[in-house]
Amino acid sequence: MRVLVGLVAIGAIISATSPADARPQRRTTKHQDQKSKKRAARIHTLREHTRVELRELARGQSVGAPWAGRLQHATELPSGDGYHIRHPWRAFGTQTTIELTLRAIDQTLEAFPDQHVLAIGDISAESGGRITEHHSHQSGRDIDVGLFYLDKPAGYPATFIHATEDNLDCAATFKLLESFLATADDDGGVLMIFLDFDVQGILYDWARDQGISERRLDRIFQYPHGRDSSDGIVRHEPNHDNHMHVRFTCPSTDSGCH
Repeated sequence: MRVLVGLVAIGAIISATSPADARPQRRTTKHQDQKSKKRAARIHTLREHTRVELRELARGQSVGAPWAGRLQHATELPSGDGYHIRHPWRAFGTQTTIELTLRAIDQTLEAFPDQHVLAIGDISAESGGRITEHHSHQSGRDIDVGLFYLDKPAGYPATFIHATEDNLDCAATFKLLESFLATADDDGGVLMIFLDFDVQGILYDWARDQGISERRLDRIFQYPHGRDSSDGIVRHEPNHDNHMHVRFTCPSTDSGCH
């Protein structure tokens, strides 16, 4: 009986000191803990530096602002009767800009079929971005359009010509202006037109003489309220006494346009 008790006691001791339970537990020193934290921080930093953020590509054509933007999937202004494209390599815009410009030209030439060829200046480069001689014209929504004259001036339409009371065809130019303004309610329609203040005055006085109300003219022109006035869609801009600069709004389908 004593032997049996002794064997049980020995078995209990062996069980209590079995290799599985007798292994020393791993201790984390303060130095090891600091190394682990530093390693985790390095990995986090590395991941931050190498992470690629997936961004949704801007839908549509006009991206960014007219003075800080670009153009994708550009629409080219086609050559045609009635107008001359001065720089074909800068005749790219949004589809709405091109379509609404062609509509305005067609409406004007339909009303004045005997008028001379119209000069078309820059829109944007095919991929947009900055181009020489312009701060804007970067996102396919700006277009420079020449004026109509009583007699086609020498050098026109290859170059823009300064407008005066003596040479400007007010009837045809006012019709062109109104045709652009008529697109304001269209998707991507006109936002603003830049034209020299004095040339605005020539057109304003002519239109008033034709019986057009001052109330209507005040909705169109900044003239005669001063160059810094917020009146009218047509605003003064220096160096725009020989053409009008038409700016269109963002098409509704262009998610990156502003």
